[in-house]
Amino acid sequence: MKFTAVVVIAPDDLEDTVIREAQRAGATGVTILPGKGIGGETKRTFFGLTFEGAQTVLLMVVGTHLATPILKVLHDILIDEDGSRGIAFSVPIDHLTGIDMQQVARFEEHMRREGA
Repeated sequence: MKFTAVVVIAPDDLEDTVIREAQRAGATGVTILPGKGIGGETKRTFFGLTFEGAQTVLLMVVGTHLATPILKVLHDILIDEDGSRGIAFSVPIDHLTGIDMQQVARFEEHMRREGA
């Protein structure tokens, strides 16, 4: 089985939604990392205090066949009428070690259920 890493960087308030929808699209596990970004935009201030929105970095290792469906679902979450609220991308994994064989069995079971 081939694997792909799906990486999502999104505001903290979208974390639960991203995880729920990625799992509905086939992701079985998610690693959650706190993040803080430095963007091209000027930081907003409120009464002299600088506001930087907290971000979450979500990492999912999925079967390659699941990466595109997951990214399509995430697109609908991350893009709204005001523009982008985050970024998601996939990276192919050439070599992988340490994955739990039960996790691989869940990937394969999902493939059988979905008819992939």
